[in-house]
Amino acid sequence: TNENNSTTTSGGDNSSLISISFGSVSNDTIEIIMDTSHDIGGFQFTITGSTITEFSGGMAQEYGFSIASNPDTGIIIGYSLSANTIPSGSSGVLTNLTYINQISEICITDVVLSDPDAIALNIDFIGDCIEY
Repeated sequence: TNENNSTTTSGGDNSSLISISFGSVSNDTIEIIMDTSHDIGGFQFTITGSTITEFSGGMAQEYGFSIASNPDTGIIIGYSLSANTIPSGSSGVLTNLTYINQISEICITDVVLSDPDAIALNIDFIGDCIEY
């Protein structure tokens, strides 16, 4: 393991890894980064420590996903009513979140990524909380 208590693997087969974490952070936006070795048919996660007001761009928009959120609970859901998927091998910004009212560190919790058949996938790494 490395300094952040995240597991790293050298050699072997890394073909089945799925991760989600924070990318760049500014005064009012946060990137959500995802790397996946599986087709993604939907996602859900909770953001704690701030109120999410908007989401835009990234792979979710590129592949035609709709995103809904509940600002009271911090739950964010991405889905496609057209059976679109984020393809296996995708890596980069899942979506950009705009936030207000940061009260503490911002965390991503309760992550669920599902395949095109709505079966939950195992997530190998969820990034650390951030303070900005």
